[in-house]
Amino acid sequence: MSKPDTEYDHAKRLREKTTRSRKFHDRAEAVTPLGVESNVRAFDPYPFYIEEAEGSYVTDMDGNEYLDFLLALGPVILGHTHSEVADAVAEQARKCDLTATPQPIAFEYMEKVKEMTPSIEQVRLANSGSEATMHAMRVARSYTGNDIIAKPEGGYAGAHDYALQSVYASEEAMGPEDEPNTVSYGTGIPDVVSDTVVAFPFNDKEATEKILRKHADDMAAVIIEPVMFSCGCLKPRDGYHEFLRELTEELGIVLIWDEVMTGFRLGPQSAQGRFDITPDMTTFAKVAGGGYQMAGFGGKKEIMQEIAPPKKKEAHKWNTAAFHGGTYNGHPVSAAAGLKTLEILDERDVYEHIEEMGDRLFTGLQEVADDVGIDVNVQHIGSMGQVYMTDHDIHSYRDTWHSNGEQFADWWLEAAGRGVLFGNPMQGERFFTTYTTTEEQVDHALEVAEEAFRAVDHPY
Repeated sequence: MSKPDTEYDHAKRLREKTTRSRKFHDRAEAVTPLGVESNVRAFDPYPFYIEEAEGSYVTDMDGNEYLDFLLALGPVILGHTHSEVADAVAEQARKCDLTATPQPIAFEYMEKVKEMTPSIEQVRLANSGSEATMHAMRVARSYTGNDIIAKPEGGYAGAHDYALQSVYASEEAMGPEDEPNTVSYGTGIPDVVSDTVVAFPFNDKEATEKILRKHADDMAAVIIEPVMFSCGCLKPRDGYHEFLRELTEELGIVLIWDEVMTGFRLGPQSAQGRFDITPDMTTFAKVAGGGYQMAGFGGKKEIMQEIAPPKKKEAHKWNTAAFHGGTYNGHPVSAAAGLKTLEILDERDVYEHIEEMGDRLFTGLQEVADDVGIDVNVQHIGSMGQVYMTDHDIHSYRDTWHSNGEQFADWWLEAAGRGVLFGNPMQGERFFTTYTTTEEQVDHALEVAEEAFRAVDHPY
């Protein structure tokens, strides 16, 4: 069959069923850039706008229901609007709102975090993963007296200037693979900030050691995701985390595990319990709030005490401690939601179920792609993973460059048009299963995925 002159429209099915969203998008763009609240929510031809969510499904303003594996980019682990979490929220909202004075519910929540995370001796709360990593970096700098932070190339550790380094860039800008350049992501970030961040290649022991030893005298911390879900799903290999733990201990560098994505998602003790690694500091968010704004950072008491000014009156000066503050820190409603979520995770079979569904979904996606004959590499661990449009091995950020991001976006649009959300249209993101995910839902999703694979492999 000859191909038409015009490019095949993979968004046609979605566009036809979202006419109200298309009109609403004009209204949204008039009030905010791109018509979305966060840049990652924007996609072509336009985003659809959600009005209701329950269990494994979300419903847009046109009344379309979608089987949801995006799950709010990770926080929704019990299913949307879980009844017990909603009840805890309603009870706290009726009891007491924000007071900017300490409320017991926040400390009950922090005690639960500490109980479930053995590496955390003391903890502070924040409102987003970006805040958590920003404060953790500051405390590590205060503790060590050094300025440089090292992070893996391709790693996303938040939306602040010190984290938006070597996230995405061209091969030319990134430079040598074994000693990458530090490249800011986006505009508006001062060059001097980039001078305080060093990038290294994930899963490359030799190059990582060379870079860390080179900068050790000036390095405060290494911040790293235990699984690099910031560029899809890069799993550690060949004892990489054991090696990095030993090396940072030897060099006196604070090891921060960024568990914003993996925290309480990969087990009750998060990824550090799964991999049996004890970092010096940990950041967390997403699942930790059960769908509400909650984040935090914690670690060894001696490090966390950098936040506390000396008790002697003469020492109460402006430069005696690492400042941490925030009006909404420990918000009682979010603390109630987070506490109830962690209690359920700690007491029930949530992990067994979501990982069983995760294995069924992600192994099934590889199988149906192979049946179609399209080049796909599905990577996952537990209940989270990603589909790479390539048959190339995926172990490092630069390996992901072999994947076809445009084809992935087309596949996503085809699936969304059929009512299934495999995350969002960005190849560098990831998607999840939740406690309400069922075998029947997964099997339906695989049927849709196969149709979408065929549509992008042979669209005409």
